[in-house]
Amino acid sequence: MTEHTTDTLRDFWKRIPLNLKCCFLTGLFSGILIHAYMLTNKLPNWDDINNMGSYGVGGEFGRWFLKYVHHLDGTWSVPWLSGIFAIVLISLAACMVVAALELTSITSAVLVPLMMLSFPSMCSLFTFMFTADCYAVAILFSCTAVWLLRRFRYGFLPAGVLLVLGMGIYQAYLCLALGLLVIGLFLDFIREEDVKKTFRRGFLTLLLLLASAAAYTLVSRMIFPELDAYNGLNQMGRIDPARLPRLILRAYKRVAEYFILDPYSFVTPFAWGLNLLSCLLAAAGVVWGFFHKKMYKKPLSALLYLFLAASIPLAMGSIIIMAPDASLSMLMLYQYCLLYVFLAALLEKGFLGKEAAFPINRKTAGRILGGAVSLLLFLVACQNFVVTNQAYFRMDIANGRAQAYYNRLMARIEETEGYRHGDPFIVIGEYGLTDTPDLLGDYAIDGDRFDDLSGVAREDGLLTSGVRQNYMRIYIGVEMPHVEPETEEAIKKTKEYQEMPSYPAQGCVKQIDGIWVLKTCEEIYG
Repeated sequence: MTEHTTDTLRDFWKRIPLNLKCCFLTGLFSGILIHAYMLTNKLPNWDDINNMGSYGVGGEFGRWFLKYVHHLDGTWSVPWLSGIFAIVLISLAACMVVAALELTSITSAVLVPLMMLSFPSMCSLFTFMFTADCYAVAILFSCTAVWLLRRFRYGFLPAGVLLVLGMGIYQAYLCLALGLLVIGLFLDFIREEDVKKTFRRGFLTLLLLLASAAAYTLVSRMIFPELDAYNGLNQMGRIDPARLPRLILRAYKRVAEYFILDPYSFVTPFAWGLNLLSCLLAAAGVVWGFFHKKMYKKPLSALLYLFLAASIPLAMGSIIIMAPDASLSMLMLYQYCLLYVFLAALLEKGFLGKEAAFPINRKTAGRILGGAVSLLLFLVACQNFVVTNQAYFRMDIANGRAQAYYNRLMARIEETEGYRHGDPFIVIGEYGLTDTPDLLGDYAIDGDRFDDLSGVAREDGLLTSGVRQNYMRIYIGVEMPHVEPETEEAIKKTKEYQEMPSYPAQGCVKQIDGIWVLKTCEEIYG
């Protein structure tokens, strides 16, 4: 007699397709490997310092759902905890991307998570460690919404809810969902060549996105009637039809600038070459499909095919249309990684898949090309790995310098004759927000290389007055007494202050109106 036993985990594992297992494990392994420096150190930036136990902004920025997901792994900004949690979630998001686009090869299962976890926006995400896990939830929501919409007949219902909640965490990830949906439509059309069906799917997809954006806007205005004007948030969703053609051109331009025309400061010449080659190969795949499928003989099919292909870079750059007055950061451009996802999809559907759209995969040349494209994407990931860890190293150097600097400031105050522990004191002098030369930046190491990699904190970002008090409290262990801004301004106008020398000269600490004042620099405003 055979005794029946239940092995829940084994049964669950067996039900997961092999490609999705590879996808998740690749994401988990590569994510930990790429971001280990950040996960095993505390490398804060200005926002992380000021929000060590907080989720930062909320309803006033339209991110009303942040406070609910922020408690999933505790409220403190713990790199290993929040970082691992984020990597697990983005690895799951990669599985959703693979499933939504119906990619079945092991090659796609490896390349997609590798590109999603290595793209420079991930570096920016982890520099804001206090919300890294929350933003990862938003990424998972966006990718899962796409999977639900494409997989189930009534999937648009939960998909719409997830899109609204995702925007309630970070609005820019709607563009990620849009880009995935357009890529999915393009791949569907390659496989089916059904103009009516593809057009209907596209129309319904557009309706869902518009309805989700409208629902999000309604909820946001109900929670906080007038959004903060920071970075154009209060204008989000208010698109002037007269501006739309110009915004569309700007969206294309920004995508082209990032990959080809005006690469960001952290992009090396070799990385630029890889990006250029990726763009050319993606375009070549689209052109090859057009002629191989003889689209030119079917006007409607040709128009829809070209429209969908042109919509992919537009969807990637749609943040310009969504928030036309925003100052874009790498954190808002995560959807740019879809270029590599699209290339991986073309690689499978066009050259490696069993039901390939292009029969070149049956020839030796096709296999060589497939290997070359895989190598190209692997090299892109390697370049991203290098720049990410160089950025983390730069943050480590900056944080060490800032700690040493603040320790020296505090030592100078404590060593001043007449100062007693508990006396009110204030540090005056602005770096970063003025043209004042950074006292710690004489040996800058890398110049302006990381200017475009948002979130990477250099010395000037850690020395501003808005960071100073929390930095000294958390990392130096000194509770700076609160001094009203009006009092500080009054001190700065006194003759005593104006005649004081700047740190580290003797006399840079002086008691004025009962408050010990340390003057760090002469402020220079351009």
